[in-house]
Amino acid sequence: MNNLKALKKSIFYISFPFSLIGFLFPVYAHSIGVSVIELGIIYSVFSLFTILIRPVVGLLIDKKGRKIGVVLGVVFYCLVNLLFLMGNSFKYLLIVRIFQGIGGSFLWISIDTIISDISNESNRSENFGIINESLSKGGFLGAFIGFTIIYNNFFNDSFRILFFIYLITSLISLYYAVSKVEETISYKKSYEEDMIKNYKNFNLFLVLMGSLAFISSLTAHTYLIYVRENITDQLYLINYLFIPSAILSMFLPNKFGKVSDRYDRRKILCSGILVLGILYLLIPAINNYYYFIVINTLIAITSMFYGPAQSALVVDIVGDNQRGKSYGKYKFALGIGGMLGSMLGAFVYEQIGNAIVFYIKGIMLISLSMLVIKLIDVKIGFTKVENSRESIDRI
Repeated sequence: MNNLKALKKSIFYISFPFSLIGFLFPVYAHSIGVSVIELGIIYSVFSLFTILIRPVVGLLIDKKGRKIGVVLGVVFYCLVNLLFLMGNSFKYLLIVRIFQGIGGSFLWISIDTIISDISNESNRSENFGIINESLSKGGFLGAFIGFTIIYNNFFNDSFRILFFIYLITSLISLYYAVSKVEETISYKKSYEEDMIKNYKNFNLFLVLMGSLAFISSLTAHTYLIYVRENITDQLYLINYLFIPSAILSMFLPNKFGKVSDRYDRRKILCSGILVLGILYLLIPAINNYYYFIVINTLIAITSMFYGPAQSALVVDIVGDNQRGKSYGKYKFALGIGGMLGSMLGAFVYEQIGNAIVFYIKGIMLISLSMLVIKLIDVKIGFTKVENSRESIDRI
């Protein structure tokens, strides 16, 4: 089994609980007696641990190898599911989020680096898209199983049964990570300490992508609140809002990755951010549920469109040296931007107005799209992908 297939399997099985936890964690925490203040502490600690550990992970996998990062990431996710089984108090949920932050940092930085190791310029975005599809498929199937069990009350303790199932799938993921994923650190070109191509340009890229994370997270914690206040307060209808995008995410990222491999990735990223900004400007004007489904789905499609190009640009800029360190810095920048953006967005939403935050977000995204194309001095374009493929394909 080659490395890309092994990664797909491992990511597929580990991602089963992701969508459900992301959607229901606050509801679940509140249902077992966790206060709003305690919930805020849980999210803050998660963000703090995630941000602090990311640069360390990048350095580690450049020194010790990528596989150890994947295995450690999956192990921490296994512990998350085990802790959900063991207890349901503030203490347990706090540890769960800490382990999630550590596991996510190890897993995704290592995965991104492996994809860059085994890819070349003409298929890098495509391979990122393939992994994103596997993530979406696992998350969709896991959410389907989860909501089916919870809504139909098949068991007295539905959550405990559910996380027992997720623990099994995470152990399957661990099997693939340990026995099938291969080490790829030797795939890159000669390693030289502190030698990164286009170092200044990479720092600028980090600032721009951190800014993108900041802007994107302005509505991270308030989006569903806005939906409940302005579109529908029916939970099952809110779930239906995300079904079209969830289905599309299972096969579109790969195709969009091929597009960004064929053309200039800067232009893909720039156009995606521009369209996203326009869509967010339209949200306050829409009150109809079905129109909102269309806008919500278009937002998701646009994010899928530029996502593989954004991830691939990291190596386009830094070259072959210190990929792990570079992806660690990249994830660190995203984490800082995401944390600050969510805090500001919540303040604007509560103190100024729930529509204003979407106008601010749209205008900032449009402005950022102009900066991206102007300032990132990287041009990767292919008119014929097959003409630029390397003679040895490591996948």
